Amino acid sequence: MGHEIRPEDWQAQPWKNGGGVTHEIVRWPAGDGPYDIRVSLAQVTRSGPFSRFPGYRRWTFLAGARSIELWTEHDTHVLGLLGDHVELDGDVAIDAVVAQPTELVNVVSRWPHLRVGYGQVRHPVRFAMALAPTYQLAARHALVFDPPQPVALHGLWIV
Repeated sequence: MGHEIRPEDWQAQPWKNGGGVTHEIVRWPAGDGPYDIRVSLAQVTRSGPFSRFPGYRRWTFLAGARSIELWTEHDTHVLGLLGDHVELDGDVAIDAVVAQPTELVNVVSRWPHLRVGYGQVRHPVRFAMALAPTYQLAARHALVFDPPQPVALHGLWIV
């Protein structure tokens, strides 16, 4: 089994744009310096702009009980069900519209071919997170594997 990360292990940080708080779950490489991949859970308590991540790719997953609309220059993305997600360039301007507070898991990566998804996974992964309770993990708990390992889990995953 991989290394388990629990919500009490997360590191709270202000958003880059000062608009809220995110909780860093894991990053590669570890430490306080620049990262290639970061997974975090953001509390979205009001409508407004998201931070931009030039040079990164962004995957945003609904992790809370309330829906959210993400507006970009060309599209509106509605995340209504747990695990609904959108993948965008990190420099795309995103404005969130929320009626009630919710939470999002964000994966940002410099690696152009990183595979990130949500659902049943049965192949080797480097990261897996249960957004809802599973028989392997409590909700919001994650597993990190080094090297990647197969796992039978329904949740958010990174290959």
